Amino acid sequence: MKKSKIVVLSVIILLIILNLYLICGCSNKNTNDEKKQKISEELDFLDIKLIGIANSLNNLSLDNYTISFKNIDMEKQENESSSSNNGSSKSSEDSNSQKSSSKTNKTSNITVTQMKEQSVLDLDENKVDWERIKNEIEIINQSWNAIIVDITNFNVNNDYILGVSSLINDTIISIKNEDKVNTLQNISNLYSYIPKIENEIQTDNNKQNIKQVKSYIINAYALLDKNEWTNIESRISDAEQEYKKIVNDIDNLKDKEYQINNTYVLLKELQNSLRYKDKKLFLVKYKNLIECINAL
Repeated sequence: MKKSKIVVLSVIILLIILNLYLICGCSNKNTNDEKKQKISEELDFLDIKLIGIANSLNNLSLDNYTISFKNIDMEKQENESSSSNNGSSKSSEDSNSQKSSSKTNKTSNITVTQMKEQSVLDLDENKVDWERIKNEIEIINQSWNAIIVDITNFNVNNDYILGVSSLINDTIISIKNEDKVNTLQNISNLYSYIPKIENEIQTDNNKQNIKQVKSYIINAYALLDKNEWTNIESRISDAEQEYKKIVNDIDNLKDKEYQINNTYVLLKELQNSLRYKDKKLFLVKYKNLIECINAL
């Protein structure tokens, strides 16, 4: 009897230990997944900011319209309209004058929002908004300081961390000097670290592949001002080969088949356009491709 009690007690203790292990193990896994998700979102933020700067360097927007604001002085317009009306009687003019006078004490300005179509072919590539870009790189610099703390918990290759930090410094200097060519190259090099860090923290494979495809495309884009068409063709070819990994992932095709196939078509369109060696044509195809791949 005493021996059976000991056996039962031992089993109970083992079950308690097993339950504690499972609870702690699940808790640690959930915490680890949450940290990974946070880093992934931070890298998505860098993705948006870096591509945004790269596009701004050619005055390129992914929107089809630009929004402007115009102030209209309604009182001034009314007075001008009144004075041009030669058929009005004197009494009518006096009456209008009184009305106009009474409005001077009120706010007569209104702001009108205007939407203007933006054509890539009409872009002024030399009209760079450096003030905005300077602000953006400072935001990236601040964000990276916070990201470093998170990625060190995943034992990310220290060379990657140092590489990004050094490149941010180089980018700040090239932007300060308003050096478009070197800024594009620095931004391109910075972006290339995103898929590397994604791989280090072991995010979803398709997400890593998409970031790598985008990295090759940005690499090619950065070479436009140098007219290095052979290297541009090589980068786009690398992008196509990498993208085939996504196309061949049957599980991923279940809910995104149309978007994935459409993106591949646009990537081939960009690749086929390279034979013309025309920058504006590249930008037209590039804009369509980036808009589509960002939606994946």
